[in-house]
Amino acid sequence: MRTIFLTAYHSFIGRNILGTKISEILKTTPDLRVVVLTFPYKKEFFESNYAAPNFVIEGLDIDYVIRSKKAKFWYRLAFLLQNTNYVQNQRKERLNRHRNIFGYLNYWIVNLTALTLSKLRIARKIYRFLDKNSAPKNILDEMINKYNPDLFFSTDIFGEWDVALLRCAAARGIKSVGMIRSWDNTTTKGVLRCFPDHFIALSPHLVDELKNFHDWNNSAKTMISGLPQFDGWETGPTEARNSFCRKLKIDSSKKIVIFAPAGSVLSDTDWEICQILKDAIKNKELPSDLVFVVRNHPHHPADLSKFEPDEHFVIESPGRMLRENDPRGAEMSKEDNNHLRNTVYYSEIIMYIATSLGLDASVYDKPQILISFDGFKKKPYVVSVERYNHEDVLINLVSLGGTIVVWSPKELVAAVKEYLDNPSLKREGRQKTIDRHIYKIDGQAASRIANYVVSLLDH
Repeated sequence: MRTIFLTAYHSFIGRNILGTKISEILKTTPDLRVVVLTFPYKKEFFESNYAAPNFVIEGLDIDYVIRSKKAKFWYRLAFLLQNTNYVQNQRKERLNRHRNIFGYLNYWIVNLTALTLSKLRIARKIYRFLDKNSAPKNILDEMINKYNPDLFFSTDIFGEWDVALLRCAAARGIKSVGMIRSWDNTTTKGVLRCFPDHFIALSPHLVDELKNFHDWNNSAKTMISGLPQFDGWETGPTEARNSFCRKLKIDSSKKIVIFAPAGSVLSDTDWEICQILKDAIKNKELPSDLVFVVRNHPHHPADLSKFEPDEHFVIESPGRMLRENDPRGAEMSKEDNNHLRNTVYYSEIIMYIATSLGLDASVYDKPQILISFDGFKKKPYVVSVERYNHEDVLINLVSLGGTIVVWSPKELVAAVKEYLDNPSLKREGRQKTIDRHIYKIDGQAASRIANYVVSLLDH
């Protein structure tokens, strides 16, 4: 029997991998066993949702390695070798928190070092060599001896847990394939610390960034898959509009607008955006048949305690926390995923701050608004939500022309009205977003990934 080790340490792997046709194909492949490696506290949830006769769930706790001083040193050093807009903004935020002589000195030293090293391929090569040889190689030994894997499938190649385990697999001569979990990982996680033998890239954009930022040039060992979480979306919603609206407790004749707030980790003014929209309806600047579905990020929900929702607002917090007071470990169920799909399908407009919801909107050709202001008062750039929209992925998204960026309450209200009058506005840009960041919406992304992984066992 052939065996694959599959990592599932990031919460979205359940949604994007285990909850898609990828697991179905692997479960029905003859003479194949899949061992899913995850946090011990997620073992029960995964067993109840994804286990099968040839799907084994193993809880493997390696936090003691990830949290060690040595591991943190090498993790932080990876950001000195990448000088993207996101990384630069992180340094500015750190300086803003430490405005003293040492803070300024550290900022300029780090900036100049990163500016120099990020241009040197040899510096990245030396870093990877030293990082690799300083890391422990035995933390996977017990699992390897128990299951004798033929392939290591890293589903989050930029994740710290995946990096640590991939090194161990490589040290034992186990073939590997790595996948980039999210569209922004190539510009927000520092330089890629180790290479798998093969790569799965979700989109053409990620292939280019692997080459430009991380020195991966092997097209023969790179497969572009598309995003498996969107498989099935091409067939439309999973339930009728009347049924969907009953669940939201709203009139089915109302027009739905999604607002995805930044979340309290990133902003303290999400409630003000809600208040601006509420006031706009009250003052008849927006039509009274609108319902705003405020969809919290499952890992960092917004603080809306200062906002009093009325009949025009539905507040949602998707996902299930598996540990108390740990939203970052929340997992999305199949029902959560279908609800997102239906919400996007039945919405008129999708507005958001610092999320990837623009991709979801593009799948169904939905008008989208990128919010780039902080509620009632203008904040300094370094603490404003504006800075998130200058991150590399959102700069690229805006450049494709599929979204309206708004800089004030007045512009937000005007954009909503403009889209309601003309939903086809910026449609060409939304198609470019699909081509560049989603690749294909044909329901076959999961099949491409699963078949590619199985093919690596056969060859």
